[in-house]
Amino acid sequence: MTVPKNQLMLIAGLVWCAAGGMVVLVGLPLEFELAPAHLILIPLAVAISLAFYLFVFSRLVREHPGRIRARPEARLPFWLFFNASSWAVMAVTMGGGMALRLSHVMPDEAIAFFYSGLGLALFICGLRFLVVFARKDVLAVGHDSVAGNA
Repeated sequence: MTVPKNQLMLIAGLVWCAAGGMVVLVGLPLEFELAPAHLILIPLAVAISLAFYLFVFSRLVREHPGRIRARPEARLPFWLFFNASSWAVMAVTMGGGMALRLSHVMPDEAIAFFYSGLGLALFICGLRFLVVFARKDVLAVGHDSVAGNA
């Protein structure tokens, strides 16, 4: 159940793109349905996307390749594309998001812009992981991060 280190970036990219796509598929239909009457939803979605991308997810794309590169093993278990804290954040955010949506505590307008923006940010970071994979940056020696490369 181990894979070469660089393939962890492929797995991360595919998982993040899939997660982003699923989240966008919840928010975007609501966004299109509600936006004509609530034009503020589109800029709110863009703001959410930028905030999550710049302040949360892009940091992970810079840190995870360095964390994996620092491991002495040539092959690692496939689930190590995330560290323990990232898995915990994913579980809490997914569980919390599903609970909020299914409880109908949040109005559709909030779900529309938040999920559209969050999903787009996730998807873009997934693409960045795929770039790290394609460049084999996780295997490059002498780099502490791939911030300038991805």
